[in-house]
Amino acid sequence: MLQHHEGLVTATLAANDHLTWKALRFRKDLHVVNVAPPPASGGEWLTDGFRFRPTNVVWLADPKGSEEEYVEGLGRSERRTVRTALRDFRASTMTLEHVEKITHALAEEWLPLYRASLAGMAFATPLVSSPEEVVGIGPDVEMLAIRDAQGNMRAGIVTLNDHRRGVYTRAMYGERGGPRSHNFSRLLDLAMMNVVRAYEMPMVSLGWEPNLYGHIGKAGLAAYKWLLGFRPVPRAALRADGSEDVLTRVVHDDGLAPPLVFFAYPTWPPEQDDLMDVRLRAVAHPNTNTPFQLSAFGSDVESLAPSAAGKAEVR
Repeated sequence: MLQHHEGLVTATLAANDHLTWKALRFRKDLHVVNVAPPPASGGEWLTDGFRFRPTNVVWLADPKGSEEEYVEGLGRSERRTVRTALRDFRASTMTLEHVEKITHALAEEWLPLYRASLAGMAFATPLVSSPEEVVGIGPDVEMLAIRDAQGNMRAGIVTLNDHRRGVYTRAMYGERGGPRSHNFSRLLDLAMMNVVRAYEMPMVSLGWEPNLYGHIGKAGLAAYKWLLGFRPVPRAALRADGSEDVLTRVVHDDGLAPPLVFFAYPTWPPEQDDLMDVRLRAVAHPNTNTPFQLSAFGSDVESLAPSAAGKAEVR
């Protein structure tokens, strides 16, 4: 009944398996319970603190009409960080380049930076391991890179230009020296927004990922994307495959990186006909031992402690 994945322990129940949930809810060796496929209405599952969620999300943002308009739309601290990064970059001898069609040589130069960045991340799994895989990751692969005065690449992102869907995606990030520099990362994100506007594309994406933070992806990763003006939408909004809807309840976060956070539909079924318009809300399993501020996700955050499950209000 229990499934194990990189330290995460889950159980999947059928919609008519509510009695089994009653037996599982106090187990200390279980992190998450899913109900799949979800019932037409949540009923007693919602009363017990379960929430409807897509299993995978895509992070999307509007590039806005100009660089200044995009920066102005960020939170105060993020605006300050981005403007500081821009000021320091303009005062340096570094340069930024945009390559519209990545080459084998460029992929070979970037790959060691990507490996170094992944080396500092727990459970990180490389998407590519050779220049050929980098070049072949999609039909229109581009790159944005920062170079020092000697021409050495300091940081770079591999991007995908999906003309058909009108989405420009940051696929992979690499940086010399390993740990991510917020300055380099933000500069490249800002440059990506400028490229998207130049292409007159309506959306920019940070890619898709499993909709559960606090396991392999930490809650801080989701908060960082949120603060950059990106919002999660169900992956099914862009791709018919690769995601399903489930009912989810967090039981314990022992051994994981608290807090456990996922993004749930505000109503079930979704009121919007177009999943791109759905505003997912953060649902958190709070942990008093972590300083993480759930306010990073805005005001619409639902906090569900185990003791609060029976008191949860359901729309």
